[in-house]
Amino acid sequence: MSFEFKGQKFLESDYGLGRGYASSLRLNFQHHLLRQLLGYSIPPDLVSGKGLPQTPKIADVGAGTAQWLIDVAHEFPSAELDGFDISGNQFPSSAWLPSNITLTELDITKSIPANLEGQYDLVHVQLFLCVVQKEDPSIILKELFKMLKPEGVLLWVEYDPTSFRVISPHPSLKQIANEQHLHIICGPEGRPIEWPSKLPQHIEDADFDQIVTNKHPLRPELYAPFMQCHLCAAEEVSFTAMSNDGPEAQGPAFRKLLGEVYEECKTGVTMAEDIMVVTARKPPRNQEAMLVA
Repeated sequence: MSFEFKGQKFLESDYGLGRGYASSLRLNFQHHLLRQLLGYSIPPDLVSGKGLPQTPKIADVGAGTAQWLIDVAHEFPSAELDGFDISGNQFPSSAWLPSNITLTELDITKSIPANLEGQYDLVHVQLFLCVVQKEDPSIILKELFKMLKPEGVLLWVEYDPTSFRVISPHPSLKQIANEQHLHIICGPEGRPIEWPSKLPQHIEDADFDQIVTNKHPLRPELYAPFMQCHLCAAEEVSFTAMSNDGPEAQGPAFRKLLGEVYEECKTGVTMAEDIMVVTARKPPRNQEAMLVA
């Protein structure tokens, strides 16, 4: 994934977002907005019937501040919950976590340890736009597949950048800054990141089956808070992934644009998007053996 501003590319290989207390606050806020939009931590159809065992073992990859796991801990107090992230800098203190949550550093873009293979009834992934590189989630999907038990469930929640759009309550309102911001998000080639919209196919290519995709457009009352999250994330990127060696440098210039975007947002102009929820299952053991053969 890479973007361009003022003739310079950024986020070509790095995560780009911060890991301090302000970034953690953004992650926590973002989590609760997603929960408000979706209405669940785990889709109800995965919980009822043959969805999950009574005492499931669940992993959250890219756990961040562990808010999703904390919600799940209250919903499934008998579950064994493991959170993984490449950095533990945003993990809450274990002293204040529910006793069934364990947090561990793990780079999911590398081969997972053998002791994690075939361990989980459900693996959850959320908002990996800044993690997946070169429009290719196949390396990550391979490791997620290995983590699951036969018939285990993958649950992936993701922004769909192909749905990003500027909207306005009235055509007379100024939206130049929002349009420029959207153009930057589309990247140097002028098109949005496409791998999330193709995620079901990527998942099928990774040998999962029973793939189900649901799209959740933002409701109007969520436009403003989601946009505020976007602006906070963009500001983080301006400090961590852009040059800041003078007032005319890439970072300060981008933050100036973000201020202009926010002023337009006060009038009702904003960016909207769809959230994708994709679920899939690892095949049963006998079918998995056939795939390997």
